[in-house]
Amino acid sequence: MSGSGYNSVCPQCGAKMACYYDWKPHDTISGQCLECGFSYHTREAQMSLRKVNRLRTEANLPPLTKLRSQTN
Repeated sequence: MSGSGYNSVCPQCGAKMACYYDWKPHDTISGQCLECGFSYHTREAQMSLRKVNRLRTEANLPPLTKLRSQTN
């Protein structure tokens, strides 16, 4: 395992919650409160060309005609 576990305070109920952070193959984080059930985790997804171009426009970048191929 490349990551590490730690305890944090649940933002919903204030109890101690178990959290985990990892950096391989990319940054991920998760947490689970065993008192109120609150949880969160990193979710992988691929944005559409339309969404990428909307964000590029907001960042003053030119639009793309297609997305770059992913290697993994």
